[in-house]
Amino acid sequence: MLCLSSLFLASQWTKKLITLGTVALGLVLQSSVRSEGFSPFGFPGDSASSINSQNVHDPTVIQFRGRYFCFSTSGAGFAIVRSSDDLKSWKTLGPVLPDTPEWLQKRYQHRALWAPDVFVQGDRLRMYYCTSNFGTNESVIGMAECANFDPDRPLEGWKDTGLVIESVKGRDFYNAIDPKVIADGDRQWMFFGSYFAGIHLVELDPRSGKLKNPSDPKPQCVARNTDERGNPLEGASVCKRGSHFYLFVSYGLAAQGIRSTYRIMVGRAESVVGPYVDREGRSMVEGGHENVLKSSFPMIGPGGSDVFLDSSGRWLMPYHFYDARHYWQGGLWGMPTLQIRELLWSEDGWPLPGMPIEALTQPQHSAPKGIAGVWVHQADFAEPKRIELHADGTLTDGQVTGKWEKSGQRLTLRWPRTDAPGQYWVDELLLSYADGYYVGRNQQGMVIRGLRIEGDSK
Repeated sequence: MLCLSSLFLASQWTKKLITLGTVALGLVLQSSVRSEGFSPFGFPGDSASSINSQNVHDPTVIQFRGRYFCFSTSGAGFAIVRSSDDLKSWKTLGPVLPDTPEWLQKRYQHRALWAPDVFVQGDRLRMYYCTSNFGTNESVIGMAECANFDPDRPLEGWKDTGLVIESVKGRDFYNAIDPKVIADGDRQWMFFGSYFAGIHLVELDPRSGKLKNPSDPKPQCVARNTDERGNPLEGASVCKRGSHFYLFVSYGLAAQGIRSTYRIMVGRAESVVGPYVDREGRSMVEGGHENVLKSSFPMIGPGGSDVFLDSSGRWLMPYHFYDARHYWQGGLWGMPTLQIRELLWSEDGWPLPGMPIEALTQPQHSAPKGIAGVWVHQADFAEPKRIELHADGTLTDGQVTGKWEKSGQRLTLRWPRTDAPGQYWVDELLLSYADGYYVGRNQQGMVIRGLRIEGDSK
């Protein structure tokens, strides 16, 4: 979400992360940008964006009759809608409703409506939204509905249906913001929450879209951040793939521009109600998670994500990031920007961050086929480096020589261990993008990425 709650809970140490003046920093960042729009210091493609994708927070994207629609936090008003035919260019259409409903104006001193989630039920669209009295868990999730959504007139036919769930300071332990609705057979569920007691789950009535048990909803906790002060996690998104449900959440702080620490984590479960666990079986309620996406300069603080399967069979993950190359507001660098990234899946069924759709459409990122050659390689979203995979099955990183092998779409890199001669650190990777891109994890669970940039030098 836009995370106004993040602002008041942000600890003082975050203010010390950036020691350069914002104006001087902005000049440095701008001077480092290549003509094609990518930073020479970051992983290729991470800062790619489509036309009219700036000033977007907390996107949810649907595909309806071949057209894409993005609903996002407005900053002011009632959720902004954009449309696109190809995910390369967006057209801003306006707010879902022209005015904030009267019941909401009377009860909440809101600055904006946050984190809309759109649930498609045939031709019917239900948009769940939230707002809060700033700095508290006095929060509310409401719903607006369009009974017959017309993609040619996407702002017509919407009606607000009022309150779904509310959290009251001193009464409730949870925070009723950041809704995400998913169907499991003929039952529907809503995930929500931020800070306070973490992410929670309640069941909905499919006919009304409201709580199944409004007098006693009994929210169930499904995820908490146990390692950071204030339990900063929010922005749940859920999908089902195969026999598993996947719960994506955003850890850290948002709305801080380049100071933002948002990053996307995931756990999975065999049932929609959980328990959601990491690869080691640790529950997300106890802080378990797997990394999906972190900051990779100039892509800062990726989060507020959504996940959906488009008509071509691609899993896509929309989210916002703070573009360190561009000024935002209030002395902050880091323009909030929409990005949509392909999700790939490891052999053991865990999501991996593919290339952004916006980067895949640009010709400078087309890669020749084959494995041997020079690659940009990155571990755990740290500074990328150049490595070379040779045709004889060896790899080199400066003075270090390792091994690589390919089996189908699986690529294995073996790095010699200085602490255990004759043994190796192993990266298990998935090849994609015309054999020009790989992504996977190492033995420590870190995300490993690579992009082929040159053919074999030998």
